[in-house]
Amino acid sequence: MRVVVAMSGGVDSSVAAALLQQQGHEVTGVTLQLRPCTEQTDSRSCCGSGGLDSARDVAAHLGVPHYALPCHQQFDDLILRPSWAAYAAGRTPSPCLWCNQLIKFGFLLSWARRMGAQAVATGHYSRIQRDASGRPSLLRGKDRAKDQAYFLARLNPGTLGQLLFPLGDLTKPEVRALAKDLGLPAAERPDSQDACLVEDGLHFPEMLRRRYAGRAVPGNIVDDQGRVIASHNGLHNFTVGQRHGLGVALGKPAWVRSVGPDGTIVVTTDPLALLRFDLTVSDLVWMDEALPQALSCQVQVRFRHRPVEALVTATGPTSARVQIPAGASAVAPGQAASFFDGDRVLGSGWID
Repeated sequence: MRVVVAMSGGVDSSVAAALLQQQGHEVTGVTLQLRPCTEQTDSRSCCGSGGLDSARDVAAHLGVPHYALPCHQQFDDLILRPSWAAYAAGRTPSPCLWCNQLIKFGFLLSWARRMGAQAVATGHYSRIQRDASGRPSLLRGKDRAKDQAYFLARLNPGTLGQLLFPLGDLTKPEVRALAKDLGLPAAERPDSQDACLVEDGLHFPEMLRRRYAGRAVPGNIVDDQGRVIASHNGLHNFTVGQRHGLGVALGKPAWVRSVGPDGTIVVTTDPLALLRFDLTVSDLVWMDEALPQALSCQVQVRFRHRPVEALVTATGPTSARVQIPAGASAVAPGQAASFFDGDRVLGSGWID
């Protein structure tokens, strides 16, 4: 089978390409150039010169073709601009989920099909399992610390059927060991997580504000009782659950409880005040034919958060109410709520 492998130059995508080649697939490496070459980018990232050079070295080592595929306009239009629009409105965007859905498994998958490939592969630590009829399901990876199913939960079965995740049954140490055994040039290369979202040492929302000459919305920081305790120079610098960089000294740890589009930031010193027991989600992507009227499952509201038990009740074809008896902390509008049945992904929606 002809397979296009998204190669960032890191150890994960390099080992994925090598394993597929060992399995007899005809491998072609592709590096997505998410930024114009004239921009300052982290050299470790897939869009920096270091990442591109490393991917080329790995492809040469394996003896497979390699292409650099410019997609900076798509990345700008589909990921970066919408991210700034979200921050400017007091929401917290999910650029990694958007990038997976629209760039890696949207733009790249379409390009691969035009090139005659039957599948696209990446170094994601997740698994794809097929039932007796061949219908694919997305499962968590063996390495729970690296599992990326949360970020992939918006992929539908039609897309999953064209994907391969060769690292799903491996742990990161096993991948590193394989890279060394295979003599891959990227064996010792450090991870570059989120490097494509970093620029000039700025944190992501401020980088976006400067990029698009956005207006910083100033406002007040208030406590749980509504008392003004400080002011700030831009709501885009805050997200629900944030603890550091608040610019307040209350004598005890404080967290952002809510971000108002008018610039009001509510902080709390009570971690229990961050819990939400009821929320709504929209633009649902569901792995089965349709969301059941009511379903007990687990919900994960952020990448590093532990899934918690929930009752999901459909309120429309692509919307639902999510009741969480034990509560979920730091639920941020704009982030994804991904739903699971054990290891199996059920779907994902955007938190309202």
